Amino acid sequence: MRKSFAWLGLLALAAAAYADPAITHVSFKSGKAYYHAVVSDLTSDRVTVQAVLSPKLRSIHDLTAEDQPEAAITGTFFNPRDGYPVGDVLVDGKLMAEGKRGSVLAIDWAGKCHIFDSDFQQQVDWLDYRYALRGTVRLIRDGKVAPDPKSQKFRDPRIWGRARRTAAGITSSGKLVMIATKNSVTLSELGRAMRTLDVVDAVNLDGGGSTCLYYRGKVLISPQRRLSNLLVVQESTPLEGYPGWMKVSGWVRKR
Repeated sequence: MRKSFAWLGLLALAAAAYADPAITHVSFKSGKAYYHAVVSDLTSDRVTVQAVLSPKLRSIHDLTAEDQPEAAITGTFFNPRDGYPVGDVLVDGKLMAEGKRGSVLAIDWAGKCHIFDSDFQQQVDWLDYRYALRGTVRLIRDGKVAPDPKSQKFRDPRIWGRARRTAAGITSSGKLVMIATKNSVTLSELGRAMRTLDVVDAVNLDGGGSTCLYYRGKVLISPQRRLSNLLVVQESTPLEGYPGWMKVSGWVRKR
């Protein structure tokens, strides 16, 4: 009888958790453009955010095949010939690429997301962070849409023109928003679209032909080239991590 009650309690826990998903997808129109966004509740202990870097250019399907994240978006800018990022990429506490430019989206060891600016050609102390993408353009700062890539030493005019775009930001309640559009928009238009989702700090990620957004096994916006790095979100099942239980083929059983 006790085992039956234990199972009922665990099933109720799972049902309650899935009744309020921690990672959701929304699509909407802002101005003349259509957007897809994935919103992740970082206050949930089921959600983790990571940076992924491949040593070579790969398709989005190859990049997501092994870990099968719930969501993924294009990462920082990279050399289209060899895939090497133009900014720093930190993976599991190790600096895997170095570029010393642009704003930063970083995940600390507690799983909290941070967005901050960095000085051009200056090193960042990564001790407090587990994952990070540098080389991004600041879009929103303290709730104000004010992109200024030239002041961040970006020189490619395609960055401040109209293009397909991706971005990531944090809401006032601490949620991570990953957004993408295949319409050609300016940085300011992208920032205003993010503000409709209560984003208060945000960075522009790589876009153009690299624009990509993946959600629960489906590529919502397909890139026009192979990629080298991503920002991904994982979600564990409600019972994963429960003492004495393990996941087996979509079910759980006692160890």
